[in-house]
Amino acid sequence: MLRMLRGAWLAALILGAGCAAVAPPERARAPRLTPADDVTPNFVVPDTRARMVFLARQEWALFGRPVVRADATESTLVFAPDLEATHEVQGPMLTRVLTYWYAVSDQPIVGYQGELRPWSAAFIAWLVRSAGVPEDEFPSTVLHWHYIEHALNSGGGNDAARFVARDARVYAPKVGDLICAPRGDAFVAEVSDFERLRHGAYHCDLVVAVRTGELDAIGGNVLDAVSMTRVALDAAGRPVRTAMRPWVVVLEQR
Repeated sequence: MLRMLRGAWLAALILGAGCAAVAPPERARAPRLTPADDVTPNFVVPDTRARMVFLARQEWALFGRPVVRADATESTLVFAPDLEATHEVQGPMLTRVLTYWYAVSDQPIVGYQGELRPWSAAFIAWLVRSAGVPEDEFPSTVLHWHYIEHALNSGGGNDAARFVARDARVYAPKVGDLICAPRGDAFVAEVSDFERLRHGAYHCDLVVAVRTGELDAIGGNVLDAVSMTRVALDAAGRPVRTAMRPWVVVLEQR
């Protein structure tokens, strides 16, 4: 019996050693394919301006396609009739807001009193960054002033600048431009025209459509949602200032 056990143990040891000596066959690696620089796509590639508009409309649809309705005393949101009203702190909507914010900032989005910090600038910066615009052409930021200042410093003489600041009193915005207004009564009084622009609180929207006498602009954190504002235009196509949005600067996208 002992001899049989020793024999079985020796046979198992030899078999194990033989198995360990056999290396598994190598898997054939698929070649790494990279597109050639001289290959023309057989489909239409949207430009940066179009990508920003597509993204803005996509997020607007996710929030229920709300449109701002303003009267003499207050502004409210009107949602698409087939969709429920949304709000920034609802689970699915908050997920989007966090996506905008942390794509462009590592600062905490929750304020000292447990509230969400204003995220409208983060939304715009997310649109621009997601559309493929590099950092040196548009800064990642949660403050509108940072990219307004960047556009101001670019100046009209810099042909390489993607965004250039224009006076809203004389420039007619196009699809893909950003229209901006100061916020807060005291600051609005201080920044009453283009020449007085300075650091402070602003709001900017992306122009997504222009018609005779009116344009559509989409922005984030407008009444706690990604919302569309219909902006009246004068006869020359310039945005008409209102108490809610005293438009003072347009960032032309070139």
